[in-house]
Amino acid sequence: MTYFVQYLPTTTGNSTRLYIDGKGYCADLYDDLRSAKKFVFLTGLHFMAEFGLIRTGKTTDVSATLSRVLKETGERGVEVFLLVNQFWKDETEVFMGGHPIRSKIMKGGELHGYLPETLKLFERLKGLKTIHCRTDIHPNSDIFATHHQKTVVIDDRIAFLGGIDLTFLDGDRWDTPAHRARHRHVDRTQKFWHDVHMRLEGPAVEFVRDNFVQRWAHGNLHTIREKSLDSYEAWLHHIAEDPRPDVVVEAMSDRRPPALPRFAPKPVSKFTYPTGDEKPATPIIQIVRSMPQKDNWHKEKPVWNTNKSREWERSCKDAYLIGIQAARKYIYLENQWVADEDIWAALATAAKANRKNPDFRIILMVPYEGLFAAGLGSNQELFIGEEIERIVKMSHSPAAFGMYALYQNDTQAKVSGQIYVHSKVLIVDDAWSLIGSANAGGISLEGVRSGKDEPDTELSAIVLDQAFASTFRSKVWTEHLGRTVSPTYDVRDADLFRGLAGKPGGRLRFFPGYDNIKRGVPTWFPAWLQEGRDALRIDFAKQSRILPSLSTDLLSSGLPPTLVRAAFTARVVPSVPPGWRCWFRWHCQLYYNPAGLSGQDPSNPPVYLKLRSLKYDKDEVWDYSDQDSVYIGKLSAERIDAETKTALPGIIRCRVKILPLDEGPHDPGPSMVLGFECLFLNAKFARGNHPKFVKR
Repeated sequence: MTYFVQYLPTTTGNSTRLYIDGKGYCADLYDDLRSAKKFVFLTGLHFMAEFGLIRTGKTTDVSATLSRVLKETGERGVEVFLLVNQFWKDETEVFMGGHPIRSKIMKGGELHGYLPETLKLFERLKGLKTIHCRTDIHPNSDIFATHHQKTVVIDDRIAFLGGIDLTFLDGDRWDTPAHRARHRHVDRTQKFWHDVHMRLEGPAVEFVRDNFVQRWAHGNLHTIREKSLDSYEAWLHHIAEDPRPDVVVEAMSDRRPPALPRFAPKPVSKFTYPTGDEKPATPIIQIVRSMPQKDNWHKEKPVWNTNKSREWERSCKDAYLIGIQAARKYIYLENQWVADEDIWAALATAAKANRKNPDFRIILMVPYEGLFAAGLGSNQELFIGEEIERIVKMSHSPAAFGMYALYQNDTQAKVSGQIYVHSKVLIVDDAWSLIGSANAGGISLEGVRSGKDEPDTELSAIVLDQAFASTFRSKVWTEHLGRTVSPTYDVRDADLFRGLAGKPGGRLRFFPGYDNIKRGVPTWFPAWLQEGRDALRIDFAKQSRILPSLSTDLLSSGLPPTLVRAAFTARVVPSVPPGWRCWFRWHCQLYYNPAGLSGQDPSNPPVYLKLRSLKYDKDEVWDYSDQDSVYIGKLSAERIDAETKTALPGIIRCRVKILPLDEGPHDPGPSMVLGFECLFLNAKFARGNHPKFVKR
């Protein structure tokens, strides 16, 4: 049986500690930081100065904020190295409207405070020679990619890893299995938070440490400071819609970051690699990663990675597939995103391979409502209805597969009922576990472009250990089911998910897309045929979006220099069924008729402009047609230039009808309206005032 990635080392003799939700992790991290003697390495998507590690409701809690603890650690002479992800080098483009995808992502959460909060933490820690703070920008940051690892290494003896960032940006990561509002930053979030982390001591710590050393030595490191805006940038910041950052931050490249402590190199011969004979009775741990391919990958690659390929490391994805393929009793996959095509195919194959076993189960736990902004790229969007149906058909019975989400009823909370599933874990057969930062989706495993070369940086751990896996399953199932679950696996415990989902007083819900299949209704079936016409807005309008084109070379199609990305596609989710079709009706609406230099005159009516079919380059989308992709043509662009001397807000709108094939677009039927907000610039004004904003 293959349990490990063949080209990476394995380790024995480790001790582990499991954390379900953030409270226990934060408490142990607080203690371990205060006992650090030599150095501390921290990586994360985000950190916040005011994040409380200890929360008792007492006045003493202020001494346990992240910034206070790190500062006291540095004051004791411990070297602290802090490496924080930075989404983009110049985040002024977000409020300037120059990058519609970034703007959309920022509006989807609280990311407008991302860099300012990072700057606040760095400012509180500066002045100490022992503390070194840097941001790290992903090679694919021109679109959307991140350094997503969440690790801490202390004195080369302790390592923490998993899914928990030390922040309450877009969700307070400090939470308890009870998921109540008490001691949480309820004014900064709209969801409860479920996550998993772990603590390691032993030989496996070396590989978490080496990962940090690699990134610090070879990363795209920057220092940050508050940016002084020129008059044009200040004007755009002034007119920008909220949310917008109160402080604009800029980054300066740091080619020579402070030196790390020296570690004696080890030759490959000193490492142990998988043989295929490993047994779950002997605890073994392997550290796996996703690392983007860069020009210096051959220098950056650790000596212990024996993969002969010069391509990027994809061992996080290999780990998911290895675990699923090893399953003989059950698969429990709990994840923020389950959106990788190969992982869905592996689940279907596992269902088929175990079809003769009536007790084999596949259980998926995901967020009730996903974060759409994190779903850019075709392999990362949750168009999974057909994948679910395929697994159900290959299983022994419909009861062999289930997909669930979590909801909380806390009448005292100011947050919504969703318990947001952010964990990235897989448990198989009470023998094999995977815990880390890597989602089971495209950005974590292959990259946003689906080019399969630039994933997020991720780090996870494979744990082959019967006692660990059974305890892990018991704890997480006990939390979700609301009753004690034995460490000894019993298929009746697995079936409790189906039996308790949707019951009053419980947390379990069926995932909406799976709920239709459970009731025998295909996921694509229009909701208005099931529950009335208005339900269409629930099944289709909730996830359907207008997506901007990522192409930067559309000038040949008649686009002016100010609109090099101004092509748009209506993406209807879930997919429309056979025998049905979509009709699209497009227009561009300028919010104001700009009469003066200010660009806004609310007393005048809005201006409506025609859009052109991107496929046929015809003005045929003002009325209903089958064209789902459009662009702003030359005549409309000239109208924009003529009507404003500066910039003005507008929106691309598309009305979508879903009708049977034998009905025309003007027949009665349900419809939905999609919109994409834009900032339109006068071409001359843009070139003259901000040349970097316009590419010709």
